[in-house]
Amino acid sequence: MTTPQYDTIFQQIEALLLEYAQLQVPIQDDTDLINDLGFDSLKLMEMLEDVEDIFDITYPLNDLSNLHTVKDFVLQIQQIVGGE
Repeated sequence: MTTPQYDTIFQQIEALLLEYAQLQVPIQDDTDLINDLGFDSLKLMEMLEDVEDIFDITYPLNDLSNLHTVKDFVLQIQQIVGGE
């Protein structure tokens, strides 16, 4: 079960991912950022800059190694903004 904050963050991330994705696939919790969306490290860094602006956060670069799926990304953002 997801929280309303999770759903709100997911919607914002979904819109951003659709802008950056090289491949047109549905964005779901288990969508893999690299394998499904075709992200490379440069594209991921560009997107993170936008995420930091949207949520007014600083995304810790050492957390990138744990970033695989959309759900991972949303949960990390939720934790940073104080939702969990």
